[in-house]
Order: sequence, then C-alpha cells, then structure tokens
Amino acid sequence: MKKYTLFILLFIGAFTIDAQDISMVKSEIFKDSKKNSYLEYSLEDSNGGLITIRSFYGGIGKKLQGYYIQHFDPKLKLIKETEYEVDKNNVLKNAFIKDNQLHLIQYIISKKEDKISFNVSSADLSNLKFSTKEILTLSEKNQKKYFGVMIFPFIISNISQYDSDHAGEIIMSKNNNFFAINFDINNKDKETHKIFVFNKNFEQIYEQLIQKNIKDKYFDYNSIDIDDTDGTVYFLGKAFENKSRKSKKNKKTNYHFEIYKIDANGQTNISFKNDTKFISSLELIKFKDRLACIGFYGDKDESKINGVSLFNLNPETLEIQKKKFTPFSKQFLSDKYGDKKGKKDRKQKNGIKNIDFKSLNVMDNGDIVLNAEEFYETTHTSMSAGGGSTTYTVYHFDDIMSLRLNKEGDLKWARNINKRQTGFINSSYTSITVGEDSYFFINCSDNIKKLSAGRIAFKQTKAKKSNLYVIKINQEGNFNFKKLIDDKESKVYYKVNSGIINLDRQTVVLTGKRKKKSRILKLKI
Repeated sequence: MKKYTLFILLFIGAFTIDAQDISMVKSEIFKDSKKNSYLEYSLEDSNGGLITIRSFYGGIGKKLQGYYIQHFDPKLKLIKETEYEVDKNNVLKNAFIKDNQLHLIQYIISKKEDKISFNVSSADLSNLKFSTKEILTLSEKNQKKYFGVMIFPFIISNISQYDSDHAGEIIMSKNNNFFAINFDINNKDKETHKIFVFNKNFEQIYEQLIQKNIKDKYFDYNSIDIDDTDGTVYFLGKAFENKSRKSKKNKKTNYHFEIYKIDANGQTNISFKNDTKFISSLELIKFKDRLACIGFYGDKDESKINGVSLFNLNPETLEIQKKKFTPFSKQFLSDKYGDKKGKKDRKQKNGIKNIDFKSLNVMDNGDIVLNAEEFYETTHTSMSAGGGSTTYTVYHFDDIMSLRLNKEGDLKWARNINKRQTGFINSSYTSITVGEDSYFFINCSDNIKKLSAGRIAFKQTKAKKSNLYVIKINQEGNFNFKKLIDDKESKVYYKVNSGIINLDRQTVVLTGKRKKKSRILKLKI
C-alpha cells in the first residue's frame, strides 16, 4: 500500500488535502412524501442558516407537483419547512434572499385568461408564509406593445413550439440588485427577444426589444449577463449565414457571433468571427470592469475540439481588445491518453469530441478556470428470447477537464481527470474554485484504477455503495484527492450532479438521497 501511495503522489503532485481544508455539516435524515425530488436552489441567510428548495414530482408521468422549502440553522437543524404546491402551468424560475425575506419568481400560464404572468411570492424567513404580487403580464391586449408581432393565442395553445428559453429565463445580477427576464419568441421571420429589467424592489426600470432580420432557425442564443451596479444587460448570440445552418462553407466558418449591450437608453451591438476557427458556442463573463467571451474551438470542426478561445471586449464600446486561441497542452493530452504518442499527435491535430461545458469561475486576479466533462450518448438494442427487441440509450459522464487561463488567454495549466460513469443517479460532479485552488466533488468506488504512464482513473460503483471524494487542483496545476464520506458510514449517497455552490460563502450544498430518505450536506472550503 505504501508503494501505491508513493506512486500516486509522484504523478499527481506531492501535496495533501488537509482535514481543515473542508468542513462538513449534515442535517438529520428526513423522509419526503414523494420519492423523486431534486435540489433547485440553496440560499444562505445572514445568520449562516440555509434555505433549500427542492422540486418534487409524482403521479402518472412524474409531473412537477411542487417544492419542498426548508430553513435550517447553521448546524443544519431544521427550523421551518413548507410544501409549496404548483401545477403544470406554474414554474419557479428563480429564488433569492433579500432583507431577511425569501423571494420566489414564478412564471404562470393562464389559458383561461389568455395571458402569461410573472409573479413574485415573498415570505419572512421566520414563518415562510407567502404573499404574491404580479410584476409583469403578457397578454393578447399588450402583445403589439411588447413584441411588435402577434404572438397570442399562439403562445398559449402552442407552448411546446417555443424556443428553448421561451418561458422567460430569469438572470440575477451578482448581488441580486437587478434581474432580467429574457423572453425568446419563436417568430419564424425574425429573431425576437424581449428583455425586461427590474431592480431589487421588483420595479421595472426598462425594457428593450432585440429583433434581427434573420429567420429564427438561423440564430442561436448563447449567453446573457447583467451588471450588478446599473442593470446593464449583455446578450450574446450566434448568427448563421447564407440561409444555412451548416457550420462551414468553402472550408470557412458560416456564422458569426453578435453581442448586444442593452440599457434604458437603448442598445448597441457588434459582430465578430474567425474564418478558420470553429466555435460551437461562447459564454459571457461580466466581472467588475471586465467583459469577455470564452468557449472551446476546433481547427477543422466545432465538434472536434483543439483548445480554448477567449475574446476580451471593452464593456463600454464593445470593441474587441484581445482575442486568443490556445491549444490544449501536452500535459492535458498526456493526462488523457498516457504515453501513446501517435494518439496524442492525432488528437492534437484532429481534435477531441464530446466536450460538454460545465462551469467557469473568474478569480480576483482575472484568471479564468473553465470546467468541462466528456459527455456522450450511446444507443443499444437487446434481443429477447421471443425475437423481440428493445432499444435503450446510455448516458456517459466520463473525464473531468479543467483549464486555467490568465486574463490575456494564456494557458497556465490544463488537466484531464480520468473517470468513467453512466446514468444520472450518481454520475458527474460539482466544482468550486476558492482562492488559488479548484475542488471537484465526485462519487466513486474505492477501487481506483491504475492506468498507463502513471495515471489513475476513478471508477463508478452502485449508488448505495458510492463514496464521496474531493479532487483538488492547486495553483501549479497539480492535483490530489481524498475520501470525505465512506459508503459504509452513510445511509444515503450524494447527488453531485445537482450540487449548488456559493462562491461568496465558499460553500457547496449537496442532497443525500436513498428512496424517500433525504439529507442535506454543506461543505465549506
């Protein structure tokens, strides 16, 4: 065993994760009335307490029936709880705490009245008794005013034909001083977005209509962010050219990106592209006085990734100040493929498939940590003894990928952490960056597999036998790991695929689950 430990440390870097690095607080195990529940929001109050909001499903087809709302003290002792019931026409879009009150922003469809409304329900944390007020209504009467097109009764009777964010995506600013409702209308002739911006008192301060003379199917909405100081909104999309959704034409990119700056005085926008670098999508970063777009790129195809692209923009004029395309490092390729030089060279040239963006964090010095996961689906057909067949899909959550870039887009380090997982129950991970270090919380077996070239791989096990591990990458890009919770000591497994982080408090909240048994776990870095 000593020999094995030395082997691991030589490969992943000779540092340890100290016990004081991460503190854990667990709630008591409680039983839910419904088996299927999912953590949606985790909010911390001014006294160190915790509010959790979990959606629960039941009935035929496991439809959304409501939300469990629980208020815990700093030691995760339950103070108050309530079941907030909803129906299929009532969806919780966001939640936050302000002035010792819990606020829920809801999207409600009323087919009977032919209207869509956004409501805020507020309750004192001491009693969780809610009162509701309407903050925005979209109806047949005001559709021309807001959208310039006829959208009713279409939006009531054809709700499934909306764009992906048709229902009104809610975006909160960093400290909840402002929020925006992004309403995406499936207008076949024009790409149409309506953005409403509110202050912390739920007063609408402005609205803007974004319309582009391009068919809806040729425009992909990418990302949106809102400034916490003045409510300025930045909106990013990808516009295809030549009336085609093909990513390239004559071996050059057949699309460009457009970024809009929106405020009460109007809107400005710019477009940018690179003819020879293929980018599937970009994420917006608005951090202090910085505006940037970041994403993966391919040299030959957007689905075959060769590295990371970064665009730094002036937040006032939207002028591009810097653009950088950084290929994956040799260290990253060695992590993933070991000493197979031929395969590494091929992948460096041809790109890596199935990279799914997960999260990004901006450090105080302007460095960016970008996290991703190798995700893909496979379809299988099994034959029965009677000659019949069944087709099923397997969802794969494999390697963790983490990269750190400085403000100019130079790569400081890039690591690939090998793992193999399938299904949704105990797969994937939750990550958080604190100070100079990045932490990844995963479920895995104690049987950590040795790979070639001194590498290791984390293996999946059954949910009830899952151990909770943390992987830490330090500022030099070295990583180590530690088991936090042993399955033999736990009556639940932890759902790391739906963990919620709080960067200001440096905490991660996970739900423990086994059938109707639930537990809340709070990890503080």
